[in-house]
Amino acid sequence: MDGFIKLLHDKPELPLFLTLVTGQFLGRVKVKGFGFGSVVGTLIAGIIIGIAVKPVYPDMVRWSFFYLFLFGIGYGVGPQFFSSLRKDSLPLVALAVVIDVSGLLAVLGMSALFGFDEGTSVGLLSGGMTQSAALGNGLGAINALPIDQAAKTVLSTNAPIADAICYGFGDLGLIVWLTILGPWLMKIDLRKETAALAAKMAGVGDSAKALLTPPQFSFRAYRIESAAIAGRTVGELEKRFAEARLAIERALRNGRELKIFPTLVLARGDTVVVAARSLLFTEGAQKIGPEVTDPDVLSVPLASAAVVVKSKTVARHSIGELAANPEIREAGRGVFVQSLHRGRVQLPLTSGTVIEAGDVMRVIGSSGDVERATRIIGFREYDPEKTSIVLLGGGIALGILLGFLAIKLGGVPLGLGTSGSILVVGLVAGWLRAKTPIFGAVPEPARQLLTDIGLVVFIAIVGLTAGPHAVAALHERGVNFFAKVLFAGGVVTLSAPLIATIVGYWFMKMNPVLILSGIAGGRSCTPGLNALREAGGNDVTSLGYPVTYAIANVLLTVWGPVVVAFVHAWRH
Repeated sequence: MDGFIKLLHDKPELPLFLTLVTGQFLGRVKVKGFGFGSVVGTLIAGIIIGIAVKPVYPDMVRWSFFYLFLFGIGYGVGPQFFSSLRKDSLPLVALAVVIDVSGLLAVLGMSALFGFDEGTSVGLLSGGMTQSAALGNGLGAINALPIDQAAKTVLSTNAPIADAICYGFGDLGLIVWLTILGPWLMKIDLRKETAALAAKMAGVGDSAKALLTPPQFSFRAYRIESAAIAGRTVGELEKRFAEARLAIERALRNGRELKIFPTLVLARGDTVVVAARSLLFTEGAQKIGPEVTDPDVLSVPLASAAVVVKSKTVARHSIGELAANPEIREAGRGVFVQSLHRGRVQLPLTSGTVIEAGDVMRVIGSSGDVERATRIIGFREYDPEKTSIVLLGGGIALGILLGFLAIKLGGVPLGLGTSGSILVVGLVAGWLRAKTPIFGAVPEPARQLLTDIGLVVFIAIVGLTAGPHAVAALHERGVNFFAKVLFAGGVVTLSAPLIATIVGYWFMKMNPVLILSGIAGGRSCTPGLNALREAGGNDVTSLGYPVTYAIANVLLTVWGPVVVAFVHAWRH
């Protein structure tokens, strides 16, 4: 065993990857549906393995991965962050500010009450508010404190210990608030409120229903025999079956292909290839004519595309408004919407859903129809197999340089710092990408890999480095310290949602479903959003999440150095 421990110590890359694997398994362990998740699982695994192995890692390694994580987060939420800075998003922006400022005040209050040091206070913030970026940024601020290295080591050890103590209830407590305590306080039935909001957003008429086509569609060919169809134009036929989203893709007369345009008159005996919702085809033969099964006739190239919304014709309009727009309806002929994403959040395809610049709309149809629709929506998502290394490396380098700009408060450099600056550069880069397709891109799969790998490697090294000091710290402080941190974390976790619910519901008169989803976003808590979706039974529970999530990623990351500055000031 000693030989194996020595091997792990001499080869620090080995315990690092063992920590990543072990952390994933720990994160998947669930008790009555609740688990720690991969981040906390990785931190716990790192502390345990670090106690035994005592590995040593250069600081550059963990910070490099953390910077990749921050840039990826900023790039992902950039479009939502800047689109939220306008009048109709102000209630959700205000809600996010209330949540995050309340959390900050709760952290400072608990730290003052129990006399926590800078490191414990940062862990209380990152664990109680479930924002790991705050832990990284706070550790960066601790590293810049005008104190000796031994004191920095103690503080840097206390931060991940406190984070691990608080993070579990940080998720669980918020889930309980969103699904039980919050609805109880507002005296609402969550499922009924969700259904009412969904019905309100869906009630815009048949034209909107025609646009909101599920992906159950197909191509069929018919020979026109019906007297009601013969002599009609393509436009009249498509209008007649608009609810089924019928679009004429091909027309053949005596074996000769005709050019499709709205005023083309269809004659008896013509063969038409139509794309439509599948429900039409149960009656297609009766309404149009006998079906034609010739494979050559049905050979319509099918294409799908992830299209980034850029056009002002589409952005900032609800789906219902777009459905009533003749230009959009013509451009959308034969194109079927499969999904709509804002960052990592899938939005409901309801008439009231407002589409924003930077949203990604996945569409499917014939290749020609998809290209036509893409031109009016925006531009195709960048090639998912190519990432702009120039943008990634240049953005992080620029953020590092901007991080030198800071003012000192109580001897603590206060400003965006390196971490905050990289986050801001990522925000701007993501926003610019949503504006123009010629700007370098980090495709969503690559961005997600950056954030996942960047965060878990950073957390793993934090845990492995803190592990050797963790036993001594807990032995010195005892169970009493654990209990104090856990209690303080509970206060931080629940106080912010409580204040936000009161302000949002009774003072701002917001819809309760938007309040709850906004709270989940304001806490950057995806497990909370998933629990709310399940409890509400509809995707409209995600509508308040993207705006508050974007704001929270900036505020909570900045709070790390702020907490260090305030706690250091009153302790010295």
